[in-house]
Amino acid sequence: MNANTSMVTSFRPLAELEVDLLDTWHVLTQVTYRFLVLLREFDLRQGWAEWGSADCADWLNLKCGLSRNTAQEKLRTARAMYDLPQIEAAFKCGDLSYSKVRALSRVATPERETHLLDYALGATAAQVEDYCRRLRNGDRNVSSQDAYRNLGNRSLVRSFRDNGAGCISVELPREDVEIIMQALDHVSSGLPEIDGRSIFARGADALVQMARDVLAGNAGSGVAGDQYQVVVHVEESVLKNEGGESDLPAESVRRICCDASIVALVKNDRGQPLSIGRKQRAVPTAMRRALQARDRSCCFPGCTHDRWVDAHHIRHWVDGGETSLNNLMLLCTHHHRLVHEGGVQIRRRHDGTCYFLGRNRRPVEAHVSARVSAEDGAISSPFSAEEGGGGRDFVGVPAGP
Repeated sequence: MNANTSMVTSFRPLAELEVDLLDTWHVLTQVTYRFLVLLREFDLRQGWAEWGSADCADWLNLKCGLSRNTAQEKLRTARAMYDLPQIEAAFKCGDLSYSKVRALSRVATPERETHLLDYALGATAAQVEDYCRRLRNGDRNVSSQDAYRNLGNRSLVRSFRDNGAGCISVELPREDVEIIMQALDHVSSGLPEIDGRSIFARGADALVQMARDVLAGNAGSGVAGDQYQVVVHVEESVLKNEGGESDLPAESVRRICCDASIVALVKNDRGQPLSIGRKQRAVPTAMRRALQARDRSCCFPGCTHDRWVDAHHIRHWVDGGETSLNNLMLLCTHHHRLVHEGGVQIRRRHDGTCYFLGRNRRPVEAHVSARVSAEDGAISSPFSAEEGGGGRDFVGVPAGP
């Protein structure tokens, strides 16, 4: 008892301990800055090549025990600081932590470096991460690459433990995770109450119940409908490719808005709501039925999916495209992502027909969507009967530049 009392009373005052702890963190931040500066020079001079490493990230793994992902992120941050002298100076003197600098380096440019630095100095690391993520999502060129990379990284891993439990780990784009969580909340609300069951246990029970419903034939039919709602905050300027903030990558938001219920919320410059519009459906039900009857399945060449298809605006309504049959086509969820986030484009010929342009900038075999006849405004096929009217697959060659 006396020994324990002696140990407790030997502690320094908390105020003094806190000062020493913060001083040490300040020094650690400065040392981290020094490490990145040295790493940048070492990488530029290719010092790693003498060790037979493929690149500097491999050398960091060999010599410093850093995983490749961590090493690549440190290298990227070190290189980015070269063009951001104000952020680098704040990092050097310990005013900015590595976490903040890492986040800022993803979106900072010489033009907006001062603004970002002022924000970061008065914000937490989590706030800086979130703000920079929204800014990056607002850049369509950058965020579309991120979104397509996230799609490529999706995975589901199953593992079992010695005690008989199992674990399922899933990685998905953020909007897909939100859909799953909405579904789990919906199923969980219908499960019986059990005393002492945590919110985490309810989520696990809801997932099992969803699987049972599918195996029992009680799952959805695959016909698109307005059965769930996911809220996405995005500035109008982002949709118009003018920069701004967005919860999700800009091109992902444009894809989601292609065929969804839209509720416009107008805010002032301080983020306070001013008015909220009525819920409007981008593609009315009657028009969607006509579109389904016309295209029948996904319009991408060789694709025969006629379920889980979206109504895609060839020219997005944000850019002034009309919600009309002439400006719509059916695309399955996979090819809808390719068009918005995967670099595939849809082009029109002078006669109104459409073709797909692949990521290699070469025309793909494309389904020619129906177009409006100039004479009577009726929907007509771009092929004549002699040419094999209604033909679906052909090599799409642009009619003009």
